[in-house]
Amino acid sequence: MSYCINPKCPDRQQPDSRTVCAACGMALLIQGRYRLLRPLREVDEWGPTDIFAVDDRGTRKVLKLLKQPKLLPLFEREATTLQQLCHPGIPHVDLDGYFTVTTPKGKELHGLVMENIQGQTLENWLAEHGTADSTLAQDWLRQITEILGLVHQNQLFHRDIKLSNIMRRPDGQLALIDFGTVRQMTGTYLAKIGGKRDVTSVVSPGYTPIEQINGKAVPQSDFYALGRSFVYVLTGQHPIDLEEDASTGQISWRHLAPHVPPWFADLIDDLMAPFPGQRPLNAEEILQRLERGLSGWRQRLSPQGVMRLLLAANLCLLLLNLAVGWHWLQRRQSPAASPISTLPGLRSHLTTARPRVHDLSLSHC
Repeated sequence: MSYCINPKCPDRQQPDSRTVCAACGMALLIQGRYRLLRPLREVDEWGPTDIFAVDDRGTRKVLKLLKQPKLLPLFEREATTLQQLCHPGIPHVDLDGYFTVTTPKGKELHGLVMENIQGQTLENWLAEHGTADSTLAQDWLRQITEILGLVHQNQLFHRDIKLSNIMRRPDGQLALIDFGTVRQMTGTYLAKIGGKRDVTSVVSPGYTPIEQINGKAVPQSDFYALGRSFVYVLTGQHPIDLEEDASTGQISWRHLAPHVPPWFADLIDDLMAPFPGQRPLNAEEILQRLERGLSGWRQRLSPQGVMRLLLAANLCLLLLNLAVGWHWLQRRQSPAASPISTLPGLRSHLTTARPRVHDLSLSHC
């Protein structure tokens, strides 16, 4: 079956044999190449966008269809961003992947066709497999940080990092999706937040930092959401469900993940610091801290590290034995150590009256 692209069509499911919708007269082969197959999420009449699986001359892709013209600037920004960024962790969009079509009643529809990333979101992965161990979480953090590094290098920031926007491919590689809220770090934007003028804010409860809620998002706002995401990965608890310190905004999570090495927990806490200036400056700093932490951990677990630990333990045992031996010797040489010395009268009597017994007792000792 084919699916009509017209949101107002009374009968959107059409036979594959048709090239024009029998219900509304809309072309079913869009731009001469894209045929809609089915919705990838429930079609919402009031939602700003719909998502469809499409066939592009034999290749399965994803179509994002904009239905609300007021969001066109954000939609065009997403298209431009995905066209200019080239990374296996970012959905690929062809240069002609953005298009506009008009319905029979004259309504403009804007579409964006992108790579269909196979796999599942980390949110779905977590629901299926439970919490990730530290090793897997560290690998995931490295992958997403590398992707964010590319985004930030292009003077962009995502503004909606969360587990439902991170895909895990079947080979274990991660991809960051939904660039619909991406923002460019331009002079105009900086002037707006500096002058306290209105800037559209994007809020995902539990993930969004206070400066972004106030319309003053910066690249470090992505790091805050990234830290919150990995608390979710390591604890299985949504950040919004965790206790929060009312004075600092910090969430209490370490007791739920005692398996996490302290250096890694410290890094995650720094990502979630209340103020942007307290967070890592850039993606490179995060990657460096990951590498230092992993190198130190590997060194402690390497054969050389284990040998050093064994040598240190043996040295401690030797020192303990020496201390115990010295203490025993001191007590042995002390006059108070002899039972006879505690009875001076008896010792004198034995010495004068029964020298043989006294000599025998000494030789026995």
